[in-house]
Amino acid sequence: MQPAESGNKKLLLVSFPVDLGNRTYEANLHQLFRNEMDFFRFAAQHVNELDKGVNYKRSIRDRLLSIAALRKKLRYYRGGGHRVLFHGLSPAFLSFGAWKLANTAILMDWTRCLYPSVQGKEVKKNWLFYLHKKVLNSCPRILCMTEAVRKNLIEYYGVEESKLFKVPAPFYIDNIQMAPRATPDRPRVLFVGGDLKRKGGDLLVNNWVSHLKGKCELSMLTNDPSANVEGINFLPGIRYGTDAHRKVFEEHDILILPTKMDSYPQAIGEAAAAGMAVITTRFALGATEVVMNGVSGYVEQSPEACLERLVTLIQDVALIDGFKSAGYQHMQTQFSAAAIKKSYLDILVR
Repeated sequence: MQPAESGNKKLLLVSFPVDLGNRTYEANLHQLFRNEMDFFRFAAQHVNELDKGVNYKRSIRDRLLSIAALRKKLRYYRGGGHRVLFHGLSPAFLSFGAWKLANTAILMDWTRCLYPSVQGKEVKKNWLFYLHKKVLNSCPRILCMTEAVRKNLIEYYGVEESKLFKVPAPFYIDNIQMAPRATPDRPRVLFVGGDLKRKGGDLLVNNWVSHLKGKCELSMLTNDPSANVEGINFLPGIRYGTDAHRKVFEEHDILILPTKMDSYPQAIGEAAAAGMAVITTRFALGATEVVMNGVSGYVEQSPEACLERLVTLIQDVALIDGFKSAGYQHMQTQFSAAAIKKSYLDILVR
């Protein structure tokens, strides 16, 4: 979805979607707030060419031109009760000094030191870290998609807790919601992920014959050719948001995402909204807000524990059906468009 870059609404959303996940959240934000916000996409040319491979010279030029255009745009929003929401830190950082501190907010799901801090690794603080820290501490309102990022901003960036506000991830469940379907005797299991190893898809492939074959149907929605294994339904080339993408969700019962690290994988929320049970790890940050552990699925401590849980769950069709219904209802209430909009606007317009 291409955002408009002009208008006279009191709220401006500035986005810089550098990968598929960001682009999906960007599209969701446009859908949710299309009547309340104007939109500015930073480095639009760079974003539009991501799927073709980045031309770095052109990307740098596009970013420099966008900095000038964004600063001009922000001058209009400095007064008159206008507010600005940056989707991610980068556009706020690159336009620092042009936005008015009092009327600005940043929506965050990730920081440069989030992953190592969650994994218990050393957090390296270089010059960029300290520049980011200055920008974050200058902003009066930071909207945090996960508790993990909120704690990270307090512990590592020294942001005052009073400036941090927990908000739901901007799922737009109207795109994919569907009532739960009855689970067949041989449950249909789905994995979704471009980065197969980081998201734990290799674990499923490597254990297909020994643990899963004959007990369930397994589909791998990924472009990674290593998932093209005999007996596995390999699903490459399916574009997000298409009818084919929706059909894949409709035809499965369980989503398994044994990820090693994700800031907030959208697939788990979308699967629950599409009437599927969900199994994932605690490293899918935000998972506990979507998956009610033991009620609509499982949030495990490790990728290996996800596999063990899947082996058990596929033998209990009645339990799968219960998980599917509970997860679907949870998404309808906690992540409805009305609930998300209220959560954000209550903070932005205060």
